[in-house]
Amino acid sequence: MVMYAGCYPGQGAQKPRMALDFYDQFSVVRELFDVASQVSDRDLLSLLSNADETELMQTQNTQLAITLANRSATLALQEMGIAVACHAGFSLGELSAFCAAGILTDEDLFKIVAKRGQLLANASVEAVAKYGELGMAAVVGIGFTQVQQILDSLGTKQVFCANDNGPTQVVLSGVAKEIVLCTEKLKAAGAKRVIPLRVSGPFHTPFMDTAEAEFVEFLQPFTFNFPKTSVYTTVTGKLVSDGLEAKHVCARQLSSPVRWTAIMQSIAEELGFTDALEVGPGTVLTGLWKSSGYKVGCKSAGTYNQILDLKEETER
Repeated sequence: MVMYAGCYPGQGAQKPRMALDFYDQFSVVRELFDVASQVSDRDLLSLLSNADETELMQTQNTQLAITLANRSATLALQEMGIAVACHAGFSLGELSAFCAAGILTDEDLFKIVAKRGQLLANASVEAVAKYGELGMAAVVGIGFTQVQQILDSLGTKQVFCANDNGPTQVVLSGVAKEIVLCTEKLKAAGAKRVIPLRVSGPFHTPFMDTAEAEFVEFLQPFTFNFPKTSVYTTVTGKLVSDGLEAKHVCARQLSSPVRWTAIMQSIAEELGFTDALEVGPGTVLTGLWKSSGYKVGCKSAGTYNQILDLKEETER
């Protein structure tokens, strides 16, 4: 039997009507929608059925919608007998990975995600009021260490490396005009492109420090269980050792860079996986695996038809 590494997408992967095919096919997914809607005090079926791209881009909507889509895909894989042996989530997707590994219940997951989205949205508004227009941009062609060295050499105060997406892809986050000022220096150092991203806040940077502090307090009463299967955190790029660490990194993640390259390297070289699944909407993580250079093939598992095709492949 093929054993897959499950990779769970984060904010930016959203699209209208995602996960509704799972809702139509599986009673367990319909039950999940009910639980998620009840604990978040939102009609999430209506949100996914009716929201357009603009509405889904609002952080407080995106966080719940993507998490629900990720969990729906996870349940569909389980219902169809496809095994996922380790878990890693990209940014927001890390919470879906924690739930898949048994660290969080679905009820607690959606309570936490709802609060997380609210805090990040508020922190983004506060940052814009203080610093002006903020943004994120993907730097393609050079790696995290080199980009950080360039930022240091420029003396930038309000631009940060937010995501280490792969050996040659880094995401910057911060004041939009400062990102523009960095662009030519980055290209001169070997960056092929610097691409603005459609994300609604400067996540994984010190701009989120106030949100993180409040999130720490919010998480105190929640139980984070010992993981039942291997699960990674993007805060360190390493395996989570226990529930206490999981709770700690759940808060730290808001202002810490996403160390996805380290996770891919570990999945490929230390755990020895050759097959991964993108368990949720979109193909962002599939693309990062493809461009990483690691010998792991990643397949999309974000729709019912994709999982149906996957099941047929495994049965041949």
